[in-house]
Amino acid sequence: MAKKSSRTREARQRRQKQRRQNKRVLALMGIVVVAVVAIAVVVVSNQPVEAHIPADLSARYEGIERSYSPEGYPRLGDSQAPVTVEEYASFACPGCEAFHSDSFDAVLERVREGQVLFTYVPLQTGSVPNAPGASRAALCAGQQTMFWEMHDVLFDWQTRYGNTAFSQNRLLAGVEKLGLIANAFTDCFNSAATSATLDAAQSEEVSTTPTIRVNGVTLEQGATIPSTAAILQAIDDATPAGWGIPIEEVAAEPAAVRDAEAEAQDEPMPEPEPEEEPTVAAAEPAEALESEATETSADVVTAEAPADVAEEDESESAADAEESDANEGEGSGG
Repeated sequence: MAKKSSRTREARQRRQKQRRQNKRVLALMGIVVVAVVAIAVVVVSNQPVEAHIPADLSARYEGIERSYSPEGYPRLGDSQAPVTVEEYASFACPGCEAFHSDSFDAVLERVREGQVLFTYVPLQTGSVPNAPGASRAALCAGQQTMFWEMHDVLFDWQTRYGNTAFSQNRLLAGVEKLGLIANAFTDCFNSAATSATLDAAQSEEVSTTPTIRVNGVTLEQGATIPSTAAILQAIDDATPAGWGIPIEEVAAEPAAVRDAEAEAQDEPMPEPEPEEEPTVAAAEPAEALESEATETSADVVTAEAPADVAEEDESESAADAEESDANEGEGSGG
């Protein structure tokens, strides 16, 4: 019995020893696997990644004022513009990329003209992984005055790289290619201020992206995003009547009228064409005068006529007297 018990203990000890050895082997294998995975991650993360940067990014926004809302949302345009347009969007949202590709340039033209103040509200919806990382990357690029350049880059990457568009190493490669300061970018990326801006955007309670608001009124879109024509029409409808007429032109208008009047005064006045009735009325007195003059002449002739007749009568009387004297003489002589 003692020998049997001793053999049982030895067998049990051998089994326990074997189990301990198996555990050590498994643990060693696990360590090796973990090490291999870690090395692979390091190798992959250190490999250069493609980060396409579209050409002429800054030229697209040249001459347009950049600013931020009190919440930290990036803005484009004159703060005194008569119309505000807000886009609630995410870089990981395909519909937002469609708005960016189809309508954003037309809205940007209205921004450039001073008609619109455009605000981008960064949300984190969409189907592409790491939407929060993309929003943080754009905001932190904005801290170095390049939000809108990164904004364009991220939408380009969404269609170019799909689900890997916003991987961490791609974002960092984009930071380098845009010439941003890496340490400042990293500090911003993890900062409370960036988190506060994203939290404020989340509190806007907008679940559909993109959502477009014009002067605070949300455009109805149904199953699709608002069309470019609908957005521009909403902007025009919200623009005050008479907007766009330069103040200088309005102020100069009375002066222009005065100048026109002065020029009219300097020009010689054309002689008015005689009207028929006044001409007849004026002619009548002239004809009357001529008639009166004729009558006067006739009166003068009539007045002078008796004098001539008198002279003729005197001549005839003198002749008769001479004849009478002659006759008397002859009578005396006979």
